[in-house]
Amino acid sequence: MSSAVASNQINQRMCSTLLGNNVVSVQLHSVKQLIEQDFEGTLVELKNAGFDAVEFAGRYGQFKNDAQGLKQFLDNLKLEVSGVHAGLPQLRGEKGNRNLQFFKDIGAEFVIIPHDARVDDVQHIDALIKELNVLSTKVQEYGMTLGYHNHAKEFKAFKKSTFWDYLASNTHKSFFLQLDVGWSNYAGADSNSLCTTYTGRISTAHIKVRTHDGENKSPIIGEDGYDWHQLVKDALTHGGTRWFVIEQEEFPHNLGPIQTLAASKAGLDDVILSLREECE
Repeated sequence: MSSAVASNQINQRMCSTLLGNNVVSVQLHSVKQLIEQDFEGTLVELKNAGFDAVEFAGRYGQFKNDAQGLKQFLDNLKLEVSGVHAGLPQLRGEKGNRNLQFFKDIGAEFVIIPHDARVDDVQHIDALIKELNVLSTKVQEYGMTLGYHNHAKEFKAFKKSTFWDYLASNTHKSFFLQLDVGWSNYAGADSNSLCTTYTGRISTAHIKVRTHDGENKSPIIGEDGYDWHQLVKDALTHGGTRWFVIEQEEFPHNLGPIQTLAASKAGLDDVILSLREECE
């Protein structure tokens, strides 16, 4: 295969995702306090701020036992569900069966483990991987896909590589890796290379800025000096990314959570627009 043909196929993968699809979501952990105070009102505000998809993180307001009611509420707002964060205790046994059915009923496709203490424990990471592989098969039976979300700790050295690489190498290829770009950059990893290394396995990515103490850098996407255009392009063309989920954990003093999220979305929207123009 010539390099020109290969390049064209890569661009086709990017464009097939970008054209006709919403690809930007928001992680609701960013507005956790607002969600607890007013679930419905907060989602309405996020919709008004320009978001057309949400990623849940354990808070469902008055709908926590009413999947059909939540689905109807989301449909009325024209909000898609890009994914759901759920810890392993929420996915085990009969409780897990009920939760997975709930996630399926609200329209989730991706279920993500946000953290497990065993991930950087040399004595217990293999037990974690074994459980993830078994659970991955179970999640597929519900028509969804299981993945794991990184923080910084996964990029510590382990077995001539990193814990993240060990996790990736020993989980099923259908098990995806939710790349949190803020944390991987914070850890000094090359986020672009991670997209190309784990081809087709970065189904969703968290887009955020994570600053070191005392670092004078804006936490708003597009104002931080990072090459988001190349990162998003690599994620689409190599990582197989379907959703870019904005997560805001740092806020400028003069902006509230939703204002900050809207500013970050504007920065990411500029990147998405420029890539869509490349597809025309």
